[in-house]
Amino acid sequence: MKQGLLFTLFLLQCYLAPAQAGKHRVLSIPAQRYGTQLRQPWTGGMDSPQFSEIDLNNDGLKDLFVYDKVGNKVLTFLNTGGQADTMYTYAPQFEALFPKGLYMWALLIDYNHDGIPDIFTHSIYGNNSGIAVYKGSMQAGYLHYDLVCPLIKYNDQGVTPVVFSNINDIPAIVDVNHDGDIDILSYDQFGSTIGYYENQSVENTGNAAYALDSFQYKLITSCWGNMSQNLTSNSISLNQSCKGGPPSGQPADPRHSGNSLFPINDPVYNDVDLLNGNLGYDNLLLLRNCGDSSYANICQWDSIYPTCDVPMFMATYPAAFGVDVNQDGQTDILMSPNVPGLNFVGGGAGRNIKNVMYYKNTGDTSCWYNYQSDSFLVHHSLDFGSNSKALFYDFNGDGLTDIVVGNLGYFEFLPTYTSTLAYYQNTGTASHPVFTEVTTDLNNISQYNLVSVNPAFGDMDGDGKKDLIVGDSYGYLYYFKNSAATGSNFPSMTSSQYFGLSVSVYAAPFIYDVNGDSLNDLIVGDRTGKLTYFWNYGTKTNPLFSQDSSNSNFGAVNVTPTGGNSGFSQPYITKDSAGNMLLFVGSVSGYIYRYLIGPSRLRGGSFTLLDSNFIGQSVGAIATISIADINNDGQLEYLVGNARGGLIMFSDSIWDSGTTLGVVNLQNNNYRLRAYPNPAKEYVVCVAENMDFINPKTEVYNVLGQKMNSEITVTNNKITIGTANFSNGFYLVRITDGDKVYTAKIMITQ
Repeated sequence: MKQGLLFTLFLLQCYLAPAQAGKHRVLSIPAQRYGTQLRQPWTGGMDSPQFSEIDLNNDGLKDLFVYDKVGNKVLTFLNTGGQADTMYTYAPQFEALFPKGLYMWALLIDYNHDGIPDIFTHSIYGNNSGIAVYKGSMQAGYLHYDLVCPLIKYNDQGVTPVVFSNINDIPAIVDVNHDGDIDILSYDQFGSTIGYYENQSVENTGNAAYALDSFQYKLITSCWGNMSQNLTSNSISLNQSCKGGPPSGQPADPRHSGNSLFPINDPVYNDVDLLNGNLGYDNLLLLRNCGDSSYANICQWDSIYPTCDVPMFMATYPAAFGVDVNQDGQTDILMSPNVPGLNFVGGGAGRNIKNVMYYKNTGDTSCWYNYQSDSFLVHHSLDFGSNSKALFYDFNGDGLTDIVVGNLGYFEFLPTYTSTLAYYQNTGTASHPVFTEVTTDLNNISQYNLVSVNPAFGDMDGDGKKDLIVGDSYGYLYYFKNSAATGSNFPSMTSSQYFGLSVSVYAAPFIYDVNGDSLNDLIVGDRTGKLTYFWNYGTKTNPLFSQDSSNSNFGAVNVTPTGGNSGFSQPYITKDSAGNMLLFVGSVSGYIYRYLIGPSRLRGGSFTLLDSNFIGQSVGAIATISIADINNDGQLEYLVGNARGGLIMFSDSIWDSGTTLGVVNLQNNNYRLRAYPNPAKEYVVCVAENMDFINPKTEVYNVLGQKMNSEITVTNNKITIGTANFSNGFYLVRITDGDKVYTAKIMITQ
């Protein structure tokens, strides 16, 4: 009995130990393009980046905070000197400092004047049409953020409506009346007129209820600037008045959601002008304010701006952001697309190459902004448009691991994406890899006009050479026979719609002999988040597949988030040192799942989930993974693609020690879970201390590591777990919410 108890406690200790540490970022592996070594190739790319300034490391220099709307991903860059974008060096160790609740847009603005920028972002609370605020502070020498206002409201004769901000809009957060507190300009629900929400702190100086942290706002006018947008075209009407609805003579249906506002200080009138972007249009409009700080009046608008230089055009929904790039004390403009991505709610095609335009503030009233570059920061990185699918693969057969990358495609202008395969050859050595661009359109794959080229390599005809199978956005598979004597060459498509196989949209194939019969099978992910297993029932030289020879719910895998409608499963299979077959699945959430494949469950049943966050963090939406030991040190490297189109490298070993700085551990110390009653009988309630759940996934395990079936409900930030059917004993509660992991030990005594 005593031995059994000790064994149980041992299992419990092992199981309650912290989840395995995340993988280590790799930044120092060289990558070359056009004979030039890239400064920071492994950032993961940028599609719809938004820029703000912040001192990340408390050295007195303004660093760079980037929030990418595609995949809700934060990137951080340190100011290390240099000129323009060479001033900034990628520093991912600071990314963990920022909250995971950022959504659709994020602007850093010091609203309470404590010297630490706070974060304004779209609110996921209420009716999903408002603004939330995270307050910045310093804790133990690091930046820290707390949600202090989940939904900004304003006072209107005793009632408190929400400060409206459409989900696809970016409001202007700025001191409109120059009184020292932060006001808000935001389009109304019709997308027609701009509401002016005035911060009432200064107007009520000395009243504690109106302190800067109180978020006391008043709607001064719903027709700021006496202007309105035309509801059917990209134009502005002047001398308008309104009382909360559309201007007279215009229809009451919404123009559209999707208006970006950026405030600039007019050098002539010394008042707030706006740069206005619109969803579905390529140009930024200048709205020039000829009024004063108490009464705005838009007297002029330009559809081409600046007229004195290269105009601000960016398909298909531009937005402007302010950063003092050259550190001269003047706010420059960075312009980028503002679509959330083709495969996301409210999404659409956005320019994903040459997609950050830099305009220098000249200080000259005759020409305020001077065009400098269309590829600020992004030209220093490996970036393949959108939805990169990267594979480690020895393409030329020289024994060194190369990289091949598929993508959703490159998009610069309408009408569509250009999907390709890129090939980066390893021109280094067996212990020191260097990846050099050979081509961005391998074997002219773009000629087939496929959209979303998702590659897989494997010998399909028994000739000892790995062939190429490509999945596309329609769910079909295409076969390219390897015709090279050595290495790889795919000069033409051998078979379109291979064996008539198809899955749901966005087919993601992987080639592997799953059932051990020496014939390569096909495992295909897709947008549903599930996997389809097509087993090969032919011969080594004559493969045979059919829709009937399939398991369309392979291992009962489904990586679609709870409440979501897509998963974008991306499979990868390998064996560990003990010969166990492991399945890795990338997902729309940016997390990599790891499963143990049970050989007896290939045609039905569930695989064992080993880890729902294998890398240790979200890498950004639509994650993919490939695995190899690229420097022959016995430790594995992990090549990850994502919706932003770039590449991220991780490793089991430490290549670059400066990428952690203990930041993640500092943050994780705050992820505490309280469970009560404990011991329990029929139910347990779990509450996260000092945090709000956003999209929690709750699991309960017994001491043998077996997952328990239980009824789980989430109400008012409390998770209730039904335990009436549990036997007496200890259990582990594990709640995963984004990249936070909460655990608690509970005891059941029936």
